[in-house]
Amino acid sequence: MDNTLVLSLYKNSRGAVIGDLYRGEERLLATAHPATIAAAIFSMDKYSFIFKSKKGQGEFSFPIDIGELDALGCLVEDQDDGKFLSGFATFSRFDFANPAPFDTQADIHFRTAVFHLPKALLRVLPSEPQPKSFKKDLKTRNKYVYFPYC
Repeated sequence: MDNTLVLSLYKNSRGAVIGDLYRGEERLLATAHPATIAAAIFSMDKYSFIFKSKKGQGEFSFPIDIGELDALGCLVEDQDDGKFLSGFATFSRFDFANPAPFDTQADIHFRTAVFHLPKALLRVLPSEPQPKSFKKDLKTRNKYVYFPYC
């Protein structure tokens, strides 16, 4: 099986951008929040991915190198996709295992990604036990997770 990570975007029925992450032909995660996609790649300890759109495809480093933003921008289909990818590029630089003390959301994105990904792919896991509120927080986050179906 091809281990290459592939990210593409699509719009849901309401026009929201959904990030769709594959490993080869295997669909791993689809979500409306770019931080959860970034956390998924982080948790798999991957250092590159392919971004595909109708305009073409390209291989990019993870975290996204600032010098690659123009090439990534050339593959963007519209402003909404650009906004999603801009967020994704920002979140790709986060250390989800050791978030800044003021960051109250990194942990739930990281735990959501880890929860939904196949366990065999995980290389970086949360070091702290899950908070008592995790099930409730996950239920809230799952409103924005399209695959696996929640």
